[in-house]
Amino acid sequence: MMRLNGGTIGLAGSAKALPLAALLCSAAAPAFAAGPFTGFPGEWTGSGDVTMADGSHDRIKCKASYSTGPSGQALNINVNCASDSYRVNIISNVVAQGSQFSGTWRETTRQVSGDVTGRVPGPGEYQASLSGTGFGLELAATSNGKVQAITINAQGTDVQSVRISLRRA
Repeated sequence: MMRLNGGTIGLAGSAKALPLAALLCSAAAPAFAAGPFTGFPGEWTGSGDVTMADGSHDRIKCKASYSTGPSGQALNINVNCASDSYRVNIISNVVAQGSQFSGTWRETTRQVSGDVTGRVPGPGEYQASLSGTGFGLELAATSNGKVQAITINAQGTDVQSVRISLRRA
């Protein structure tokens, strides 16, 4: 279960916040024998850039907390991202079967939600598709265990893309 606690989104229309919802599933989880998410739990912080469909940009700061189940097959994420104009709060969970995973996400302040499917193609790589009513997101993340690089591309929202770098706190 991914949770993003505190704050509210100040943007008009839930579609603007949806690409940031992908952060709840953006943990670049290295593949381990005990499960693709083993060894990933911890606190992460960082910043990035949101590009709107009109070409404008907004800087964001993010804090994330990840935990796994005992077998490393389930990933729970708490994510909080904010800029000068908004705040995103997200709850999500994903469960892996081999290198594939699926789950759900929910943005708590706007009560929007959807499904997550993806794969962990190799150590430190994560690819996910997030869906909801009227939009879709594609997410790619890489990690070396200390730094995550996350790219999100959106369709059907006012946000065109999101790029974030997180470091283990």
